[in-house]
Amino acid sequence: MAEEGMEAPQATMLTEFSSSLWRKIQDLICRITTSKETNKAPGIRTWTAQAMEAREKMQTFSSIQKKLKEIYRAMQELSSGTSTISELEREDKMAKLKQDRAALMRESSRVASQIKTPDYSGMSEAERAEEAERIRQEAMDDARRLLEVEGDHDGSLMKQCRARVVDLDPKQGGVYFNRMPSSLPEFDLDEESPFGPMRFTYTVYENGDTPEVCEAVNILSVKIASLDVAFTIQVYGSVIARDSIDHKCVYLFRRDRDHCQRISSKDEPLILTGPKRGLALLDDNYVETDLKIKDDHQGKQDRQLSKGVLTIRGIAGRSLDKCTVETKSIATRLSTVDVMYAVVVGAVEGTIGIRVLQGEFYGTITAHTTSIQERTVLYDDTKVAAKTTRHARRGAIQLTRPVVSVYVRDKLIIDAKTSDGKSERLEFTPMCNGGERAAITLGATKMRVKVAWSIMDP
Repeated sequence: MAEEGMEAPQATMLTEFSSSLWRKIQDLICRITTSKETNKAPGIRTWTAQAMEAREKMQTFSSIQKKLKEIYRAMQELSSGTSTISELEREDKMAKLKQDRAALMRESSRVASQIKTPDYSGMSEAERAEEAERIRQEAMDDARRLLEVEGDHDGSLMKQCRARVVDLDPKQGGVYFNRMPSSLPEFDLDEESPFGPMRFTYTVYENGDTPEVCEAVNILSVKIASLDVAFTIQVYGSVIARDSIDHKCVYLFRRDRDHCQRISSKDEPLILTGPKRGLALLDDNYVETDLKIKDDHQGKQDRQLSKGVLTIRGIAGRSLDKCTVETKSIATRLSTVDVMYAVVVGAVEGTIGIRVLQGEFYGTITAHTTSIQERTVLYDDTKVAAKTTRHARRGAIQLTRPVVSVYVRDKLIIDAKTSDGKSERLEFTPMCNGGERAAITLGATKMRVKVAWSIMDP
């Protein structure tokens, strides 16, 4: 029985070894395709040839893994003591199985080390799109196989979820997820978050009730840091955020083809119009891009500028003691997009409203905090949408980005500057509910600024 007790660690070792190898190459599994070799000059190894070779290696690896599983089951059966063979025969068989297992594990390691990711850099856009569709279809076929052949319902659902967002792009080194991966097949990736701002502004907290603040994210800018075609370009599409409240779409940028933004250089950011509410940071948050370049030339198709997702780490993966500014990039299709954002500790949501009481306002209005000096543009009369007419500069001003998250020990600072150079600054103290107001006078123009405060409660 002593030998039986030793088999558990060995079985664990086999399981850990196999799991480690699978984790190491799981990204490669979905990258391998069965594309036919195109007519290239002799001796040149194209990405299709590399993919074929990698697939053959994967098939060899899978065959070895199946044999290892068979050996593992045989060892478990011998160790259980249920077989009718003698002790001597059992020991002989166990020794042989161990010997075979060791040989297969060495061979498995050798083959895994030879599996290389194909170099997709030489593929055309048409090849990329075709290959991406093939990979998605193979993932769906694999999901059906898991369910129908192996009866693995959970594994099949997971495969289906991943197949929805799997994509291929040389800039990503091959296969990647172009949207937030979800393990729930019923989760609608396109559904907009129903929650707006000021959810708890008018909540009355009784004695002993303590409103809880949380960490948050302010999206500061989205820029096209590099471009594979020449500026100037006409951009349309969407940029969305997903936060810890419901992981549904919160739009940061949304334009259709008839209302493109003209971008002339890498220093010119997208004109953001969101988020519509504070973005709570508990688990990971995500920013997804789906942007296209409009081509007005007859017979030419619009081209995809950016299609990808970046992850903003949740608080479990951080050590936060102060507000900080970070930048992450998404390199896909024809561009690299930089997203600059602030991670705000102990945050509440501030919703800003501004009304012109006297005169008219022409200029810019920005917001920042004492911890984060980067400014959020609330209003710029030179960049507002075409529907904003002269009368909109009197009465309530339609702010493009009226919501910011603020550390409860900071100050929210609002700066207004007219087109002729006059400026005024207001400071507001964050609260967990309620609101406050103050007045700004800029020459003949008088405005009232209101801030409504709320917790976000993810």
